[in-house]
Amino acid sequence: MLRYIIRRLLLVAPTVLLAGTLVFFMLRVLPGDVVTAMTSEGGATPETKAKLREELGLNDPIIVQYGRWLAETVQGNLGYSHFQDRYVSETVKDKIETTLTMAVLSMVLSLAVAIPAGVISAVKRGSWLDQIIRILTAGGLAIPPFWLGMLIILTASQYFNWAPPVMYRAIYEDPLTNLTQMMFPVFSAGIASAAVISRLTRSMMLETLYQDYIRTARAKGLLEAKVVIKHAIQNAIIPVITMCGYHFSYILGGVVVIENVFNLPGLGRQLIVSVNARDYDMIIGIVLALTIILSIWILITDLVYSFVDPRIRYE
Repeated sequence: MLRYIIRRLLLVAPTVLLAGTLVFFMLRVLPGDVVTAMTSEGGATPETKAKLREELGLNDPIIVQYGRWLAETVQGNLGYSHFQDRYVSETVKDKIETTLTMAVLSMVLSLAVAIPAGVISAVKRGSWLDQIIRILTAGGLAIPPFWLGMLIILTASQYFNWAPPVMYRAIYEDPLTNLTQMMFPVFSAGIASAAVISRLTRSMMLETLYQDYIRTARAKGLLEAKVVIKHAIQNAIIPVITMCGYHFSYILGGVVVIENVFNLPGLGRQLIVSVNARDYDMIIGIVLALTIILSIWILITDLVYSFVDPRIRYE
């Protein structure tokens, strides 16, 4: 198991570098650069802009720029944001807690709602409860998270006197305040994932409940609750775990938008600002951070397999 974990962690580095390389060249295709954003208020002459581009190395051939970026990244230097006048690593360190907290809480909420709903829907197939759950999951799939977030803000501000936080409190500073601030953003980001996971859970449970070993367990006189919990769920949950691993990327993508809707100071909101400013180093640094988070999450879900199903072993 330990050797497997080490091998997977070693694969994170090339994965991160590949993601950074793709983003690096994609950014160079876009019009504009950080100098344009820095001098957007006017007052800078063309000569001044040209001098800035020369100082920042933006006039160098793209291969030279890439080589410089790659050498710095391998050494752990994510670069310097000239638009914000600070190191990229400092900004990422300040804002990653917000994004990570929101993404993990959204995933936890999705699982806490989706798996019981999917199991109940499958066990009560054809009942009114099944119909209600299926209607709710269809609605969760149809509603865009950002639209749901804006609807929540309008409703909560009008009827509950609630507004997006002006001063964000980290979960390690004030857990209760943090959970209060995260409640609606987490719901907005997690509802679509809950709908997807619930439908998959229902589908896998229906398939499992008609297997021969389930009929055998029932024929032996086992209680239905024991058949469902000990035999059906344990086998049906494996594909759901796989979905949770890769669906976390969907949640991270949604967090980028939700943070802007709810005015949360995370990597997603910073990414939007950096894209508008053509802040190349900051954009790539944020992408690298999100890639590392996703890679570690997928590794964790793979390890969960061995705990859910003892037949699975990693060597």
